Amino acid sequence: MDVSIIIVNYNSIDLTIDCVNSIFQQTADVKFEIIIVDNASKNKEAERLQAEFENSVKMIEAETNLGFGKANNLGTKYAAGDYVFFLNPDTVLMNNAVKILWEEMKNNPDMGCTGGNLYTPERMPCPSFCLRFDDLGTEKRYASWRYLMLSKAEQKLYRKHPALQIRRKDFNDTNQKIEVAYIFGADMMVKKKLFEQLGGFDEDFFMYAEEEELSWRIKKRGEKIYNIPQAKIIHLEGATLEKQHDFNEKQFKLRINGTMTYFWKRYGREGIYQFYKFRALRYQRLKKIAEIQKKSGVSFQFETRLRCLLECFEKIMEKTEGEGKKNGRS
Repeated sequence: MDVSIIIVNYNSIDLTIDCVNSIFQQTADVKFEIIIVDNASKNKEAERLQAEFENSVKMIEAETNLGFGKANNLGTKYAAGDYVFFLNPDTVLMNNAVKILWEEMKNNPDMGCTGGNLYTPERMPCPSFCLRFDDLGTEKRYASWRYLMLSKAEQKLYRKHPALQIRRKDFNDTNQKIEVAYIFGADMMVKKKLFEQLGGFDEDFFMYAEEEELSWRIKKRGEKIYNIPQAKIIHLEGATLEKQHDFNEKQFKLRINGTMTYFWKRYGREGIYQFYKFRALRYQRLKKIAEIQKKSGVSFQFETRLRCLLECFEKIMEKTEGEGKKNGRS
């Protein structure tokens, strides 16, 4: 078996069906299997998916919602392929992406992980990878008055300056593969042996940032991570997030928890505190700017962000109490 494609379903049966159908329609000249891990979805979705695809997929049912990383780890235990391809249920393959990514990895032994270019349903580019990892220096710069007082256009140029260590989401508009810091978890192909040697996704993460932390460990092993632009995939969440302007408190907390866990894993507990300090300073300053500009709605949003940030900070500090810096991976 060449590739095991793992999809985690959680109350998203229609998206999962479309994703699986696109795999069967687009994939050729590579031996693959599809493993669906159902994260205790409602309305008997696991049974309905099994009935939809019968024996053409492997169905794994989790007893509870395990989150992204833990569910993918569970799916990997049933994988027979030399490579595992973690694919979000809200993706649709536009071409033979599985074969394209698999051939690149097979022909480049130092390539530990790959992913393709992501697009909106309208075929517009959307973020597919990051060229740099999150770090405390980036958080500090984002909190500075110098950065915050720039216009949106100036901030965009600032983030793209090659001399600055600023994390930014990106898309490959060339025909050449490029080495990146990490691929977004929506379409991440990894050597199965390497994935197992690393212990898989860190299960202290529930959702968000686990792919960045795994990529950090892949890089520490001397393996390379590439974006392969010829592999093209529609990502519905990427499209939604690009258009989303309303504040979603639940999603915000999930993202902050994931990011704080990443800083804990990379820097130890001190990293959590430093992240909180810089992010809180940033939100306080943005709130002040909104007040000066008499934008009460924006000011209230940053007040809410500060409250959520503090809640997440207190929970993770309690969770990691007594662990010191032993988890730091710098």
